[in-house]
Amino acid sequence: MYESLPESLPVAFAAIAEDPMAPESTSTTNTMSVGDVFSGNLETDGDDDWVAVELSAGTTYDIRLDGSASAGGTLSDPYLRLYDSTGAEIAHDDDGGLGRDSRLVYTPDTDGTYYVSARAWNDGETGTYQISVGEHSSSLEDGTLDQLAAYLTDGYWADNGGGRHSFDTSTSNVITVDITALDDRGQFLARAAMEAWEAVADIQFEEVSDGADVIFSDNESGAFSTYSAISGTTTSSTVNVSIEWLDTYGSGYDSYTFSTYIHEIGHALGLGHSGPYNASATYPDDAVYSNDSYQLTVMSYFSQIDNTDVDASYALQLTTMAADIVAIQDLYGAPDASSATAGDTVYGVGQTIGGYMGEIFDIMTTGLDPDNRLGNGPVALTLYDHSGTDTVNLSDDTSDQSVNLNSLGIWDVYGLIGNVVIARGTVIENYVAGEGDDYVLGNAAANRVEGNDGNDTLLGGAGDDTLVGGLGADT
Repeated sequence: MYESLPESLPVAFAAIAEDPMAPESTSTTNTMSVGDVFSGNLETDGDDDWVAVELSAGTTYDIRLDGSASAGGTLSDPYLRLYDSTGAEIAHDDDGGLGRDSRLVYTPDTDGTYYVSARAWNDGETGTYQISVGEHSSSLEDGTLDQLAAYLTDGYWADNGGGRHSFDTSTSNVITVDITALDDRGQFLARAAMEAWEAVADIQFEEVSDGADVIFSDNESGAFSTYSAISGTTTSSTVNVSIEWLDTYGSGYDSYTFSTYIHEIGHALGLGHSGPYNASATYPDDAVYSNDSYQLTVMSYFSQIDNTDVDASYALQLTTMAADIVAIQDLYGAPDASSATAGDTVYGVGQTIGGYMGEIFDIMTTGLDPDNRLGNGPVALTLYDHSGTDTVNLSDDTSDQSVNLNSLGIWDVYGLIGNVVIARGTVIENYVAGEGDDYVLGNAAANRVEGNDGNDTLLGGAGDDTLVGGLGADT
């Protein structure tokens, strides 16, 4: 649902008015050309206006049916259908535009006459509308971290007729949750996902059995979150991740279910999606920014493979990601000195962070997983650290690593590309590389970087650094 489209239609060639007597079929006398704007009126419930337009094979078109949300007419909930030259339906859209307006991005396989149909959702209302057809251009630009975060906290809700909202934690950072309706698998993942948000924001979840701020369930289909808010203050929210979801996508840390729990709790806390989409989306047609993907936000619908502009391997998130952290801290503030990452922290081999991430690091670095918590699926994470002199030790990794210790540095580790990101403002002082031919770039701190095995390239960056090559021909 778009407030402002990242693409622009060509200037309209003509304004076309409806023939109210035109047949609702391929025999319609209503016609338009690409670039025109067609105005019509659904005069009775069930009215269906067909408009013919010539489209070319291989050209991508932006087709919109605008009603009241876009000031295109009075129709409050348009429903758009597209038919081929035989009258067979080939595409449809309900709420892909601004608010409840409709929008399709479509590329025909053959030249010919196509028919755009204007209807109301469920054939249940009347009103005026406008149809526009233009060539689609996908010239997206990367969003800055602040732009991505602002879309999560404000832009998404504005594009969907709502507004920024969050729980009031001004007097207490405790948010109560009720997970009693979940089975053991759901409770396990919900607790870990809540811990992921606690690690990066000034919030604490407290489990209760009655009167909770956030109520979890698994008895409805799919995965979703709802909320109620008054004047920007969230009064309650829900999270539902169905039993079928768990059965289908798994219950381990590397499962789509776990990243779904992190995602849905993000909604419950006040974050939207990273684009104006909901339920389904296609990149780049439904994106606002070209770097909208799993790599930077758990609130994205686009995997690292779906987003063809991102240089990263497919991987599911184990943590909140860089844009999520900026967004959630805008709503709730950063964690204080009691944070699990305050003080001198070790990540990876010999981890000291504890909690669910400590368990993940132990499983990854030792291979011991008696409870089958972590499979072999590809995973991604963002390292957020509060303070202290910190060490990342990935000496168990046999792949060739590429590591940038600077803020927002992107790493290639464990055989994947771009699967670790350093959160903005996080300082990692020490790094121990793996057994491959590794490249490590230090930051402005006084780094100690150990290359370990392999032919490594170690660069200290600014600061008084100690570089230890280890075995191999190192530089």
